[in-house]
Amino acid sequence: MSELGQPAQTGIPQTGFDNPYEPGAREAQRAQYWVDKGFFESNVDDTRPAYTIVIPPPNVTGDLHIGHVLNNTLQDVLIRWQRLKGKNVCWIPGTDHASIATEAKVTELLSKQGVSKRELGRAGFLQEAFRWKEKYSGRIAQNLKRMGASCAWSREVFTMDPVYSRAVLSAFVELYNKGLVYKGARLVNWCPASQSVISDEEVNSEERQGSLWHIAYPLCDAQGNVTAESLVVATTRPETLFGDLALAVHPSDERYSGFVGKQVKIPGCGRLIPVIADHYVEREFGTGVVKITPAHDMNDFEVGARHHLGLLNIMNPDASLNDNVPQAYRGLDRYVARKKLVTELKEMGALVKTENHKMVVGISERGNVPIEYYLSEQWYFKMADMAKLALDATRTGELSLYPRFTEKIWDHWLENIKDWCVSRQLWWGHRIPIYTCSACGELDCQVEAPTKCKKCGHTELKQDEDVLDTWASSWLWPFGVHGWPARDAASANALKRYYPTELIITGQDIIFFWIARMVMAGKFLTGQMPFHSVYFTPIVRDEKGRKMSKSLGNSPDIGEVMQTYGTDALRFALVNQIVLGQDIHWKNESCDMGRHFSNKLWNAARFLVSHVQRLGLDLGSCSYENLEIPEDDLARWLLSEYNNTVARTDEALSSYQFAHYSAQLYEFFWMVYCDWFVELLKPRVTQEDSGQSSGDQVKILRFAMGIFDGALRLLHPVMPFVTEEIWQRLGSKPNDRDGKTIGLLPWPDASLARYATDFASIAQMRRIQDVVSAIRAIRGHYGIHPAEVLTVHLPQSSRSTLQARLSQLEFLGRCKIEFGGRLGRVVGASLASGIKVFVDLSAFVDPAQERVKLDGRIAKLQAVIAGIDKKLTSDSFVKGAPAEIVAGARAQRDQNDAECRLLCLARDVIAEGGASFPEDDARRGEHG
Repeated sequence: MSELGQPAQTGIPQTGFDNPYEPGAREAQRAQYWVDKGFFESNVDDTRPAYTIVIPPPNVTGDLHIGHVLNNTLQDVLIRWQRLKGKNVCWIPGTDHASIATEAKVTELLSKQGVSKRELGRAGFLQEAFRWKEKYSGRIAQNLKRMGASCAWSREVFTMDPVYSRAVLSAFVELYNKGLVYKGARLVNWCPASQSVISDEEVNSEERQGSLWHIAYPLCDAQGNVTAESLVVATTRPETLFGDLALAVHPSDERYSGFVGKQVKIPGCGRLIPVIADHYVEREFGTGVVKITPAHDMNDFEVGARHHLGLLNIMNPDASLNDNVPQAYRGLDRYVARKKLVTELKEMGALVKTENHKMVVGISERGNVPIEYYLSEQWYFKMADMAKLALDATRTGELSLYPRFTEKIWDHWLENIKDWCVSRQLWWGHRIPIYTCSACGELDCQVEAPTKCKKCGHTELKQDEDVLDTWASSWLWPFGVHGWPARDAASANALKRYYPTELIITGQDIIFFWIARMVMAGKFLTGQMPFHSVYFTPIVRDEKGRKMSKSLGNSPDIGEVMQTYGTDALRFALVNQIVLGQDIHWKNESCDMGRHFSNKLWNAARFLVSHVQRLGLDLGSCSYENLEIPEDDLARWLLSEYNNTVARTDEALSSYQFAHYSAQLYEFFWMVYCDWFVELLKPRVTQEDSGQSSGDQVKILRFAMGIFDGALRLLHPVMPFVTEEIWQRLGSKPNDRDGKTIGLLPWPDASLARYATDFASIAQMRRIQDVVSAIRAIRGHYGIHPAEVLTVHLPQSSRSTLQARLSQLEFLGRCKIEFGGRLGRVVGASLASGIKVFVDLSAFVDPAQERVKLDGRIAKLQAVIAGIDKKLTSDSFVKGAPAEIVAGARAQRDQNDAECRLLCLARDVIAEGGASFPEDDARRGEHG
């Protein structure tokens, strides 16, 4: 079996267009075909301009979800577009080792087998972890291939591969040697389950129901004796009072000004602590008195530093209480200790009251337990100077962020950056390359383990037990994937050819954890920006506005969606909803549009191919490269629309306007090509008495096929499967395109045409389309059967602009056109591109009933116009509202006025029992 679970094969047999398009039956095979043929690989010796993107590496523990599909579809659109444009494209795939998540998974698996992590030891555990990784890590890659991601799969990188691992250690050593690495004791986010530091990104905030305990701290006199007075503190974590080093009040709080400088005794502990004044205290919260526990709260840590209180840690790494608490509490879990302490406080009369209290709790994403702010000695990177590199990048224009408003968020974080805690108390990850001499304590930082102490020559050196934060690995991703620092010609050539990369596409939630740090690492370690653009994808939410998540169970089953609707439909639905800076509200039914679009393409291909084969033409020769342009107004119009679409498509993708790109192609393929061109083409190639010679039919069909071939290439980046399936069937004979792909053809270029876009032809045809649409709308409004041939009156002044396409207008509108002439007693009226359109309804509509309906419509329009007039005569609106709002109101007024005048004309016609065409009668159509 192949990697995607389908029978491996060298080619996919073609069956023509006899059957409906069934994506689920063919997409997996086509995806494997692309990979097997190596269409997506990149050659470093290829001298064409390079276009490189690195995939945001998903966690090795992960599964494909809707966010992955969105992110990677956008990357794939750009990659396929640039590949078609002739670039040496290189899209690097890979996965991240995800230290905490993977270690938790492996530890859990071993536990189920009755094996302890500690029993195995570090080497044994890592062996099991790599075995687990090999078994489960392929899911993401397999799913990405299934959704059509055209990565250079032979270049796939894992962040703990030997070459990449060397890059991680090399970066650490370089920063260490430049004085940017140090070890210090600070408060950190601590996960008691994994017993490791975790980053802010790995802490989820949850609102939980808790309690607010009001505890009385008795005031002491100068000799330390308890007095009758006390200060009451409201706290959500009573067990931390053993680590209290002060009580604090606001400096301007008159209630407590006399207590500042005095001492209180901690109930249940007996230790004396001072009362201090600090602006951090919120007077309105609780009692206005807060306990300061510097070793167990981030804000308290800052207060303690300002008042030189020191630090007192009362917890062990597993969140049990340590020897700095009374004997009766030592070794108790934090929540067991809390329960015991609350009971004791109540018994001694120190618990004043207990209130229900909703609060936000930080939950370890990996350990799924509340975190602790824990005092611990960790390794840090100094960030101030590196942050300036990232700030300068956006301010000088070296780096552009999309959407633009993210630059303010970017600036705020970088301007207030703190040093980065990079050590983790784990085994799975890149072990910190610092070695300590057991004899003299000298530290040595080397990529390769030193054999002896550089100071005293002793041979017993111990490597630091911690591993690096996962982000301290992935911040090297854009150049680490190419073998930085170059140790051989291959990596040197890859870096020269493929670095810097083009852009990065990712979620806004990791703007600091990853994006900013990649910019810092790139500028600091290579001297170059790692990319010139960052595109932040929107958040995908459900119909209720909730973010997709496993816990809510509202995330779609991607495999099921692809099987039900087709992968192209899923990709198209996501791209079509991308509006920069706005979230996507997803429902699976959004894929219906893309599914119907695929069927429309398939049916258009079936129609064209059937007539090409009927005339004995060679399908393979009817390509965009062989485009021959007939001297024909229909061909001139379609080519102009097509050339205009090519230009707009390039413009949209160049500026990352993905929805505009998909909308342009949908409009061209469905509305221009299928709904108008093919409809006008049908009578010319299907009827023997069409007036077309077989030679003329051949010319127009070859042209139709050439444009169709070129349009498939425009659509290929977003809908690769159906465009490939159709293109494969357009060969000269079955299977003659085995080993080929539409994805390597030249991107369409308007310069291939013999003349530029004829905008006059486009404008002329759009007038025809507007008139036909108006006729069809009137036909539909009155329920007139499509087979009925209608009489339509148009103004004499429109004859010159419509005469050349009169036959097309009459065919599409299923009507007979008269310019001017005598109107019947009842007419349907409409405006199309400023042209008055009257449809004779005398044979279909009762005049009296129609007069009543027209009176009602006119009255409603008059009310709307009166409302707008009132607004436009108000100085506060005209002078106070934005100019575009005022202009919009005036345009709306004019549009309603024109429609109202037209309906009045139609009513007059009924009253008069028919009339001449009213284009020159200025008295007609007043609102009355």
